[in-house]
Amino acid sequence: MNEAEELARLVSEIRETVKIMLAVQSPELPRPKVAQDAPATEELAHWSMRVYAYSLLCQFREVLDSTLLLFDSGHVPAVFLCCRSLFEMAAHAYYTKKWATDHLAKKNYDEAWKFMLGINQGSRYMKEKYEKLPPIELVEGPHIGKVINTFNEYFKEHGDNEAREKYSFLSEFCHPNSFAFTNHIDFTEKKDDVVVTFAKPLPNICIQVLPDAWFSSMPLLFSLNELLEVCGDKTLNGAVQEFMKVVGPGAEDKK
Repeated sequence: MNEAEELARLVSEIRETVKIMLAVQSPELPRPKVAQDAPATEELAHWSMRVYAYSLLCQFREVLDSTLLLFDSGHVPAVFLCCRSLFEMAAHAYYTKKWATDHLAKKNYDEAWKFMLGINQGSRYMKEKYEKLPPIELVEGPHIGKVINTFNEYFKEHGDNEAREKYSFLSEFCHPNSFAFTNHIDFTEKKDDVVVTFAKPLPNICIQVLPDAWFSSMPLLFSLNELLEVCGDKTLNGAVQEFMKVVGPGAEDKK
């Protein structure tokens, strides 16, 4: 399979994945009747985790769908930006699932609630700008570096820093540096000189990052499904099964 065929296959699989995700119906989630100053209950902890899972799923599928729209219309640099965002969300899903389910397993519902407060409402910008904003409790979410370091566990068969290396590579295209610039530059040698010309990046260079965008769908769906299942919610089971048909053999090993 040549590069053009590989890119076509990849884009087709991303389209199928978007359809699977968009078919998931998000439920209404009334907050349990637990007072703000009362100890957190299991039900409240579950509610906060379900709010997170559906929020992240909605964001991920919209960005993944947007990635296709940008690719189809030839807006190549924006595709690279989306791919990094998708990888971040997959890492975040894995990180949140790991620690939230750990708190639940220990029946530590207060810690689970506090953890999810940072996940769902955390904002470094708001905390630094306002410090306090009663009655809202301002908290920070987990730093992306911490999230990516935890995500390394998902790739443990490939080494200790695979997630960090992938994220670093994707980030290079999102900063004003050589990785981003060279997508627009052509070097032409004329006699003793080198002439630089500029052109619109071709869609085929997306083969550098689209594999990571599509792969990110796997840990995201698996992590959110596991998180929802511990809350007694099996809504994502069908989507996971359909996605595994797209992925093919070996998907079960990554769950």
